[in-house]
Amino acid sequence: MRTALEPLAGTRVLDFTAFPPGAACALVLADLGAEVIRIEPPAQKGKPSLVIGQVALSRGKRSICIDLRHPAAGALLRRLARHADVILESAKPGSMEERGFGYRHAREANPRIIWCALTGFGQGGPNANHAGHDLSYLAHSGLLGALSSDPSWQPGLPLALQAGGLCAAIGIQGALLERSRSGEGGFVDISLSEAATWFLSCGIRALSDHPFRLSSTPDRRLYACADGRFVAVACSEPRTWGVLCDQLGVPELKTNLHKTEAAEETAMALAALFARRPAAEWAARLAPAGAAVTVMNHAGQLLDDPHIRARHSVAEVAGVPVPASPVRIRAPDGRETATALGEPHRVGADNEAVLAAAGLSADEIAALTDQGVI
Repeated sequence: MRTALEPLAGTRVLDFTAFPPGAACALVLADLGAEVIRIEPPAQKGKPSLVIGQVALSRGKRSICIDLRHPAAGALLRRLARHADVILESAKPGSMEERGFGYRHAREANPRIIWCALTGFGQGGPNANHAGHDLSYLAHSGLLGALSSDPSWQPGLPLALQAGGLCAAIGIQGALLERSRSGEGGFVDISLSEAATWFLSCGIRALSDHPFRLSSTPDRRLYACADGRFVAVACSEPRTWGVLCDQLGVPELKTNLHKTEAAEETAMALAALFARRPAAEWAARLAPAGAAVTVMNHAGQLLDDPHIRARHSVAEVAGVPVPASPVRIRAPDGRETATALGEPHRVGADNEAVLAAAGLSADEIAALTDQGVI
């Protein structure tokens, strides 16, 4: 019996993507037990198989080399498609078709194949062939404007890329479930811009000219503590606000909740109190009592966070700390899904094994190597 729960065990994914959205999607699938095979250029053969240098996005995957521009590549890819379940790509709409291996070709080889195209603006519409980066998709999606009214501001980390990767993983799993019922594969069309727009679902009147905005008020604010770290206070309900005021010894501030005219005075009073003790001490005292108070972590501080350590939310791959899988499934027999911790393979390390599994003979593999196809 397998020691870890692998809901996608036996699912083979051919990953043609080279950037974070596709890598994030493939990573979710790998953590759920899928066999992810990255398709990479022969020019990179022997080098670490890294997604723009990121170990966190490259773990738990295999690697083969194929020159997609070689005239013989199309025939080879069709043979691989016969033994695959999912093809994941992020090329410009129509470009893989033009090279001789698109959804039509894959479906002819394998009617059960699921093809996921992960692009900036999707497969159709006026923007479909437009170039872009995360900022492009955030700006177009409406999310950037919802996050800040300051046009000079932008997030320090990409958001649309991860959102699109997660949506692609969900779409692929939905298509796999549909295939189990119908026997037919399908095409999954994921737009990074649309994935970012989906974030607006949690906003009140987010798609109107007068959306409700969460603002920094005394009950919802970051406060500096004695050790230079911050605590996030999110006590916007009468109950949690009341607990906070009682625990801080200022019950007279309970009536100031949501009072605009008393906001500055209340914030100053709380700031003076929080400055007296370290952040972790405040959180240990206030959170168990029922106040929503959490220590603010910068990324490196996650390694020492007691909750992160207890849940093993950070793993180590090739000596590098990386986020563990956020998807945890537990079976009745106690098995759980696990983070795929295999170190990034060398580019092309799995050429012979993967191609042999697809039915190619040793002579055929040698010939493809000599021709520069792989």
